[in-house]
Amino acid sequence: MIIPAEQLDGKQLDNGWKVVEKIKKLPGTTGGQFSCSYKVEKDGQQAFLKALDYTPAFLHPKTAEILQAMTEAYNHEKNLCFQCGHLSRIVKAIDAGATIIDPANPYTKVEYLIFELADGDVRKKLESFKEFDNAWVLRSLHHIAVGMNQLHTIGVAHQDLKPSNVLVFYEEGSKVSDLGSTSFKNVPSPRDGIDFASDPSHAPPELLYGYIAPDWNKRRLGCDMYLMGSMIVFFFTKSSMTALLEVNLDEVYNWKNWNGEYRTVLPFLRDAFGRAIDTFAPTIHDDLRSDLEIMAGQLCDPDPELRGHPRDKIGHHNQFSLIRYISALNCLASKAEYNLLRK
Repeated sequence: MIIPAEQLDGKQLDNGWKVVEKIKKLPGTTGGQFSCSYKVEKDGQQAFLKALDYTPAFLHPKTAEILQAMTEAYNHEKNLCFQCGHLSRIVKAIDAGATIIDPANPYTKVEYLIFELADGDVRKKLESFKEFDNAWVLRSLHHIAVGMNQLHTIGVAHQDLKPSNVLVFYEEGSKVSDLGSTSFKNVPSPRDGIDFASDPSHAPPELLYGYIAPDWNKRRLGCDMYLMGSMIVFFFTKSSMTALLEVNLDEVYNWKNWNGEYRTVLPFLRDAFGRAIDTFAPTIHDDLRSDLEIMAGQLCDPDPELRGHPRDKIGHHNQFSLIRYISALNCLASKAEYNLLRK
């Protein structure tokens, strides 16, 4: 079966972009099941093209419903990407359009988004280290926290923060990408009806157990807080916090086997969380360990009611604010950049 989204290599698009080559999916990459990636070029500028693959809809018994859902998701991502063009730590959308692969067949129409081209994602950068670079890691985490806060400031929760969705630019540093799973606070979003629309290997535990907080801030921003904390853990362990939790949790209490309430399993989950933090802590430089251990503990707390900085839980502060973490990560990054860490 010919998949139109996979036939763009070498094509000249209507808006002047030339498709240079298809970008292969890296081993271990999650997401992107309904899109194909290409490198494109126009007037000497190279960029990244994401082509929507409608094929799964035509293979599904409910074709019309799936097509509608995919189209809504595409339009949601496209509109939000261009709304976020002023956000410095969010990957910028440059262009959008559609092309028909076979003029005799309208069903070969391919819609696409074009973004600024990164040098890779944080996984590729970490793999390039001959020696672990604390300064780069901390600055990247600072950039990620800024990007997430920029989205939160405009009432958007990302919902899909993971290593493959943090892109690295040689001159500009790290930026958050892929807004396809985002949720607006006061505006309906295509994936609002899904508890966790992204990779379950990174999901907050409460969602894996089916506990859905009725309050948007706790459900969505609480999720983003957890994902931010999990990114801190990943940079030092190459593992998500969710994966560490599962390793340290007795199978009886695993979300795949548990049928009881979340509150009932929480004490056992908290015990596994303590062991996960104990696994994470020794991987950190002595001068950074205490700060990062506390940060990960606050951000990834298994109880979404307790996530966030203690000072932000007092009075009328925003419990799910990342501001204090941004400041702390900036200080730690500067300390490492100025070689103030003990050898």
